[in-house]
Amino acid sequence: MRHKVTWLVMAAAMAAPAFAGTLSVGLNDSALSFGLLGGTISNTGTSVVNGNVGAATALTGFGAGAGTATGTVYSTSPSVPAVATNAYADFENAWSAAMNLTGATALTGLSTNQTLVGNTLYSLPTGTSSATGITLTFNAQHNVNAIFIIQAPGNLTFNGAITFNLINGANPDNIFWIVGGDATISPSVAITFDGSILAGSSGGTVTMSHTAGTFSGTINGCVFSNATTTLAAATDINGCDALRGFAHRPDRSAADPGAPEPGSSALVSLGCLLGGILAWRKSRSARSAACPVDAN
Repeated sequence: MRHKVTWLVMAAAMAAPAFAGTLSVGLNDSALSFGLLGGTISNTGTSVVNGNVGAATALTGFGAGAGTATGTVYSTSPSVPAVATNAYADFENAWSAAMNLTGATALTGLSTNQTLVGNTLYSLPTGTSSATGITLTFNAQHNVNAIFIIQAPGNLTFNGAITFNLINGANPDNIFWIVGGDATISPSVAITFDGSILAGSSGGTVTMSHTAGTFSGTINGCVFSNATTTLAAATDINGCDALRGFAHRPDRSAADPGAPEPGSSALVSLGCLLGGILAWRKSRSARSAACPVDAN
């Protein structure tokens, strides 16, 4: 009996990773259909948004000769459409839940190259600013569904050239920057920023600008803010496609062809283990039948 218990404990231990939960940001389809969503939205250039655009209070800078969207630009006049109102409430709920997650791994800041691992909650110091020239590597460990959540209490500023390196199946649609204050992307050169930005505090703003006044860059994710979102020059926002089941575009990381996902590996190992147990028991039964014990 003790042998059976030992085998079962080993099997459970190996199976645990297969059924372990993963991080989640509870954005529903109502919000995920929007690439750009905020309290007040202002665009001053020829920005392009993949998905819908909506604001709770006021929206300017979209239309002929200005910003465009692949979805619908919801006007706030004479009143805010219900679809935008529902999406805004959904975003606020998701932001609150993500900001209140506990057990984060503390990062010292964004001043040096570093690697973040999928299905991990991270936190940054209050009022973090990035250093110029650093590389942030996101390692999904061959799990294309791995989620990265970075809590940033207070303001978060990217004020220099930065490189995002996504490896082993990491997807920008699964990266979330949860900002407690203002999020500002203001580099000296055009950059490609990976991840969705959720600035959901009462005064949270998102600003894309450029030190030379001609910022041109790409955000691989959604941009949601409680207060004001300002886009300058040509800022392309690619939205949250992967989370909504759409196909990857060429600028997205492709599915990782490497090792099986951790859960799949654990299931394979469990299957092999159970098969070994059955073979052992069958062999033992056969030996017992061939060599009966004399009861006398």
